[in-house]
Amino acid sequence: MALTPADIVWFNLIIDPEVIIDRCGEFNNVPLLGTRGGISYNPALARRQFGYPMKMSPLYLFLDNEFFFYKKDGAKKKAQFVKAWHSIIEMDKNQLGRKSNTAQESYVQWVINRANKLKMPYPLQRFVTSTTLTIPSPLPPKTLEESQEREATLISENAAWQGQYQEAVRENDVLMGLLEQKAWELCKKEQKIIELVNVIQEKDAILDRIPGGKKRRMDLFDGPHSDFED
Repeated sequence: MALTPADIVWFNLIIDPEVIIDRCGEFNNVPLLGTRGGISYNPALARRQFGYPMKMSPLYLFLDNEFFFYKKDGAKKKAQFVKAWHSIIEMDKNQLGRKSNTAQESYVQWVINRANKLKMPYPLQRFVTSTTLTIPSPLPPKTLEESQEREATLISENAAWQGQYQEAVRENDVLMGLLEQKAWELCKKEQKIIELVNVIQEKDAILDRIPGGKKRRMDLFDGPHSDFED
């Protein structure tokens, strides 16, 4: 018998971290090193393990994939992976939102569509209920004129629904495009901030190696500082 979502323990209450790693350094995901090479994964796709199911399809995510072997590391990926772990970006409960035990329909549909695209078809999910709703059938038309009027009405209603559907699809595409653009801009800003912080830390480290440099640097700030006693 095939497994269902109810058969899987998605979230263990014992494992409830205060923060989770979202990405590292200049990467949009988390780079990992193994015995033979490196690979990366996107923790956003696995948040359900921490009780935070995705609310929509991950079209707005940067689904980058990094993979290399140590023997063929011409791009020096290993050094980039190691450096990235010096700039860990985390998310706490306030950023992740409220916990939930169920995945949203839009995300589940994305998973099914992607599985079908990769030749991993999902069976149609059916729910067995004890009662079956009965929908009364419409009365047949009595005359040809009444039949034609009913057909014209159905055609008109169908065209109206088709127009509303197409409009909703266009609005959704526009919103998803704007969301992806905002996410990309935010990612670039965060990367720029990380770069600036690293530059400042490197400059401070150089100044601290100069005799008296650390004290002169701290004199720029108002108020007492514990470093003055060094």
